[in-house]
Order: sequence, then C-alpha cells, then structure tokens
Amino acid sequence: MSDRRERQVMEGVVAGMLNKQIAYDLRITEVTVKIHRGQVMQKMRAESVADLVRMADRLGIRPARS
Repeated sequence: MSDRRERQVMEGVVAGMLNKQIAYDLRITEVTVKIHRGQVMQKMRAESVADLVRMADRLGIRPARS
C-alpha cells in the first residue's frame, strides 16, 4: 500500500469510523472514501473489515483518532 490517502482511510476504518466521518476528517467525498477503502481491501486481500483490522494490528498500523 503506497498511497498516503489509502493509508489514512485504512487508519479511519481500523478506528471504526464511518465512511462519512472519514470523509469529513480528510475533507474528501464519501464516494472517494469508498473507492480508497475498496482499493485497500483488495491490496491487503482482506475479505472483511475484521480481517483488515487484524492485518493492521499485525503490521503495527494504529487507528486514526476518532
């Protein structure tokens, strides 16, 4: 995952934030969050958000402040 914005979205997802909360914090649209979230899920080969959270924990990626 090389894209900085994808990383920011991933941190929000891991923190349990809703797409609209992530969008507001990053000053992007909710649709853009959904696109980045999908790209992260695909790149990480995560089948669910729970998978993504476990992977992030193993990688030491901390949740964004919610």
